Amino acid sequence: MKQLLSIEELIQHMKNRGITFNEISENDAKQFLQNNNYYMKLAAYRANYDKCDTGKRQGQYKKLDFGYLKELSTIDMYLRYIVMDMCLDIEHVIKVRLIKNITNNPSEDGYDIVRKFIAQDDNLRILKNIRSHKSGEYCKDLIEKYYPYFPVWVFVELISFGDLLYFCSFYEKIYGVQIINNKLMNTVRDVRNAAAHSNCLLNKMTEKIDSTKQVNNEISSFIIGMKNISKTSRVNNLSYKFTNSFVTVLYVYDSLMNEIPKQKRYKEIQEFMNGRVVKNKQFFQSNSKIVGVYNFHKKVIDNLVK
Repeated sequence: MKQLLSIEELIQHMKNRGITFNEISENDAKQFLQNNNYYMKLAAYRANYDKCDTGKRQGQYKKLDFGYLKELSTIDMYLRYIVMDMCLDIEHVIKVRLIKNITNNPSEDGYDIVRKFIAQDDNLRILKNIRSHKSGEYCKDLIEKYYPYFPVWVFVELISFGDLLYFCSFYEKIYGVQIINNKLMNTVRDVRNAAAHSNCLLNKMTEKIDSTKQVNNEISSFIIGMKNISKTSRVNNLSYKFTNSFVTVLYVYDSLMNEIPKQKRYKEIQEFMNGRVVKNKQFFQSNSKIVGVYNFHKKVIDNLVK
């Protein structure tokens, strides 16, 4: 079991690991750790840096300053906001598409599909979860009015994103109509949950996907059509977990959204890539891994903006 360290001890621990305090003083670093972030989360971004293999500094990080960790954590925070906005857009479109299909289905009244879904043994938990929110200000009226016999247009407002995907899969199983690509949506769900829970997205930018898994053909084809991205760059970058996940979110977004809101979002991301991300670009010039990941994503976004 690791010992709980004081802020001063954490600073010394980082210095022992080769982390410098040139861009940010030790005193400022202490203030940041006390008031803005915590060590475990900030330290997660160390994974983007190599360690010395030999010599007096063996085991210590190469060219890693506390300021670089702080900057990565800030960029990551803004990226999570963007991802959440995109995923909320995706969730809304899925609900609209599902309800439209059920409304036009002569075999459905909007209630029957929900009853069938909840009747499955594993789904009784969904009713319990909805019931647990009865005291909340935003859903209590709907729950009190309809519980436990919900029409689909109410039901989708009360269930989680994961259960919404599960419900779409169930509808496809019953009627043979695909609302979404569940294989891709599982990745979107994972990224959404990570962003919603403030998990790090950029802590392991070049960590590879499992060697037993292959890049989805749709995702690969999505990038193949983009200019200025070589085959080598595409294959290498899509093998990274972060890039694969983020590009999947972009692809799903591109597939579902209408052109005007889609372009508005892409331009927002482009401004982020050209602005806040490179505000302190000198911090990362010597890190080829971070620079390479940035350049690939910038090209992808630039290709999406029209």
